[in-house]
Amino acid sequence: MTHLSVVWRAFQLQALLSRRSPAHLLILLIAPMQTTSLLAMTLHAHRPDAVATAVIAPGLIGLWVSSLDYAGRVVPEDQWAGRFTPMVAAPVPLTLVVAGRVTAVVLVGAMAFGESWLVAALGFGRVLTVRAPGVFTAAVLATCLASVGTAMLMSGVISLSRARDVLQNSLSYPFYILGGIVFPLTVLPGWVRPLSHLVFLSWSARLLRDSVHGTAHDWPLALATILALGTAALAGGMWLTHRLVNLARRKGTVGHA
Repeated sequence: MTHLSVVWRAFQLQALLSRRSPAHLLILLIAPMQTTSLLAMTLHAHRPDAVATAVIAPGLIGLWVSSLDYAGRVVPEDQWAGRFTPMVAAPVPLTLVVAGRVTAVVLVGAMAFGESWLVAALGFGRVLTVRAPGVFTAAVLATCLASVGTAMLMSGVISLSRARDVLQNSLSYPFYILGGIVFPLTVLPGWVRPLSHLVFLSWSARLLRDSVHGTAHDWPLALATILALGTAALAGGMWLTHRLVNLARRKGTVGHA
């Protein structure tokens, strides 16, 4: 079995598990409400220049929630449900299985982009026109890939952490702020801004907004940075997953939730 087929089978497995776990689809209910709130405040403040931010932000939040909350719990849920043992015993790398499964979860979060567009068009009569559609499409794809890598990293970190719930709850809003999702990074203190360069969301948010306005002049650099950060996170996540398997085997805790 090739590595690609392993990832595809894992993707199918997660699709079946998500159908039985409505919590993985909760973000699709939250995104329209977030879009409605942000657009209502934006239009009430007579800020048509911020409409793009109000529409794009729920999509990025959906991707981050999927990466951090749902995809990050893939391995811990397997341990709790008793699926971890057969997966470790299977003659395929667990890292590929986790990669395929987190991809399925992240793609559900990506649907929030389409929902926010529909809410803006049907609910507020605001059809967001993208002046650089090619750059916008590339930015969305790169962001999804970076989200998969981040989800892999989060899955490994959360699996090895002794305070999983605390860790997940503390990594939401700080990254919304560092990512400049709902406001530009220029409003942050100067000493905080360099930290935002290490968060792929900051590059994604700016590139998506600029592609809508047609001002994405440095898009090659932004795309390369998003992919580089996602690749680094993916490598770290695969290393942590491999370390988790070795640690469980060494301690004899593979079958323990």
